[in-house]
Amino acid sequence: MNDNSDLLAYAKNNSIGSDAKDAPEQTGNFDFEEYSVEVTHDASDVDAAFGIVTTGFEPLEVTESGSKIAGYITTSHRNVVRLGTYVIVPYGDENLFARIWKLQYQQQFEVDDATEIHSRRMLKSNTTAELDYKFLAYLEPICILYEQSPGNDDSLTRRMADRIPRPNTPILPVTEKLKIQTGLNIPREGIFLGHLSVGGEVVRTLASPPTVPYYLRNDYSMGDPLIFRHMLVCGSTGTGKTFLTKNILRQFMSPDNRYNVRDTGDGSKKKLRPCVVIMDPQDEYSQFLEDNPEISSSDEHNMHSEDVEFGGVPSTKTFVAKVDGHSYNGRSRAQQVEFTIPFEMVRNNSWLIAAAGLTELQGIGLELLLEDFFKRPRAHTYGGFIDHISDEGVRGTYIDSGKVHEASYDGLVRKVNNNSFKRVFDQPATPITEMLADIFKEGQVCVFPTEYISSTRIRDLITLTLMTVAVDNKLNTSGETVVKETPLILVLDEAHRYLARGSGEHSKRIISKFADAARQGRKEGLGLFLITQDPQDIDDTVFKQINSRVILNLSNDAAITAMKVKKEYEKRIPYLKKGQMIIQSPDNSDVVEIIGLSTCVVKHV
Repeated sequence: MNDNSDLLAYAKNNSIGSDAKDAPEQTGNFDFEEYSVEVTHDASDVDAAFGIVTTGFEPLEVTESGSKIAGYITTSHRNVVRLGTYVIVPYGDENLFARIWKLQYQQQFEVDDATEIHSRRMLKSNTTAELDYKFLAYLEPICILYEQSPGNDDSLTRRMADRIPRPNTPILPVTEKLKIQTGLNIPREGIFLGHLSVGGEVVRTLASPPTVPYYLRNDYSMGDPLIFRHMLVCGSTGTGKTFLTKNILRQFMSPDNRYNVRDTGDGSKKKLRPCVVIMDPQDEYSQFLEDNPEISSSDEHNMHSEDVEFGGVPSTKTFVAKVDGHSYNGRSRAQQVEFTIPFEMVRNNSWLIAAAGLTELQGIGLELLLEDFFKRPRAHTYGGFIDHISDEGVRGTYIDSGKVHEASYDGLVRKVNNNSFKRVFDQPATPITEMLADIFKEGQVCVFPTEYISSTRIRDLITLTLMTVAVDNKLNTSGETVVKETPLILVLDEAHRYLARGSGEHSKRIISKFADAARQGRKEGLGLFLITQDPQDIDDTVFKQINSRVILNLSNDAAITAMKVKKEYEKRIPYLKKGQMIIQSPDNSDVVEIIGLSTCVVKHV
C-alpha cells in the first residue's frame, strides 16, 4: 500500500482528536471524493524515478532570466543523485532536459536537533532514518526536447526551456543516449574526445555500449570543422596532457578524415587528409608510429563500436635538426630525416637572431646590416655574416656615416656572434626550406623532437623557425603551394613559452604571427593545437581565437580564472582526477565533464 492509503485507513479506523474520550462518536465510514490525474509518463518509469516535482516549499517558476524548480527525492534514490546529474521531466508530448544544481535536506518534523543532548545521543548511536528528512533536488532547465516528426527518433531536437513542469510530475534518469546527446547539443559523430561523466562517474544509458561518447564536430554542416577554430589542452604537470593529446590527434588520422583545400584556380574541388606537425620538446610524441601492446580485444571492440581510431600511424616521420655537438638517440622508431636551418631564412626573419636580447637601437642596426649583407654577391651564411660585421672597415663605414652608433654596433656584434647560432645555422644537412614537400604531406605525422638539445636557446630557435615556415607559407599569397594546399594541424607543446605576453621585439613578432594564424586559420585550413600548463600566460590576441578548450586538473588560481568557465564547473577543476576533463567548446556543445580513455590508442611510455 502507498502512503496515502495508509493515512486513509488510519483515518477511518481511529478516533480523531488528541484524546479518544473527547472525540465524537463514529457512526459511519468517511466518504472521500475520487479524482483522476492525467498521466503524462509511462507507468513503468515509476520505479526508476528519482522523485517528483513539488511545490511544497517554493512555487514552481520559469522566467526568461531563470527558474525555480524543486523536486522531492525518494529515500531509495538519494544515494545515487549527485550535483550535475542529468534528468528528464516529461510533459507528455515533450520533455524537459535539466541538470541538478543544488541538493538540500529539510526536516520532516518539528524537531530541534541543534542541542547538546541530541548531539551526544547521535554521536553514541545514530538512529536517524531517511524518512525523518526531506531530500530536495533543485533543477536547472537546459532545454526542451521534442520530435519534429512524432514517432521519428531521428527528428529529435531541442529548443529553449519555455514550459513549466506540472507539480507531482516524475523526475526521471536519462537512459537514452540520443536524448543526452541532443539535450547537451553534442554531435553524434566527429573527433572522439572521451565519454560524458558527472562527478567522475561515467554516464550510462540502456544503449550498447552504455556510455555516451563526446565528439568534436568535424564536418562542414555548420561551417568549418572546429579544429580550424583551434584547440587548447591545459593541465598541471602529471595530469595526462600528453596521453590525452595522443588520443585526440590519432583521431584526425583516420583514412576517411578529409578536409577541403583552397581552390587552385582550375575549378577542381579537392578533399585531402591533414598533415599533423608536432613540436615535441620532451620526446613524448615520437612513438606515434607504434601500436600500443596493452590494448586488449575488449578495448578494440569498444573502440570500434564508437568509431575510435587506434593503432600507430605508419606515415609517421621524425625530423631531427642537425646541431653541432648533439645527436638524437630518442625513442622514435620512425624514419629519421636530418635538416638544418639556413641563414638565408634570416633575410626576412631577423628576429630569429634577435632573440639574444637586442635593444631597440641595436635591432634597427641589425636590420640595416642584414639588408646590406644579403645584397652582396656571395654565399649568405651565418659565418660569412659574422666575418662581415666583424671587419674593421665595415664597422668604420657604418659608424663614421652615422648609420649606427658605435656602442650599438659593438653591442649587437657581441650578442649576434653567439656559439649557439654557430651550432645550428648552415649545418651539413638538407636545408629545411628545401624539404617542404617531404614535411607537409597529406596524411603524414611529422614529429620534431628537441629534447636531445641541451641549449634552451637552440631549442627555441628551432621551434620558432619551424612555426614560421608553416605559418608564413600558409598565410602568405606567395607561400609554397605544397603547404598552402595541405590541411595542416600545427601542434605546439609548452605553448606558454612561445606565446607568452612580452614586451620584447622577439615576443611581439611571434605572437603577431600566431595571432594572424589564429584569425585566418579557418579559411586557410590551418588548425592550431596548443598544449600548456600555464594558460594564463598565453597572449590574449591568440587565446581569444581558441574555440575548443580541454581543461584537465589545474591547481593555479590564475590559470583556472583564465579559462573563464561557469562557476559550477570552475569549482570542480582542482578536484579533477587523471583522465577527467571539462570541455568548453561553445560551437560544439554545452559545457560538460567527460572522462578520456583509460588506454592510449598508440604506444605511450
